[in-house]
Amino acid sequence: MLRVRDVALHFRVHPATVYRWIHQGFLPAFRNGQPFKPGDGATGALRIPESVLNSTDGPGSHSAEEAA
Repeated sequence: MLRVRDVALHFRVHPATVYRWIHQGFLPAFRNGQPFKPGDGATGALRIPESVLNSTDGPGSHSAEEAA
């Protein structure tokens, strides 16, 4: 499991972007071992599975084909 900062460094984005991706559902995240649900009021550090690093462009990117 990775910290938000680690994912941000990997994709070369600001940590706030990673939080936005999590809240928009682009990235899976866990808090205290439970799947993260926005607005659940739980506190604690968010962790992201290492499998998200397999994406080459980042979860928020869109190809030219998708935009057309």
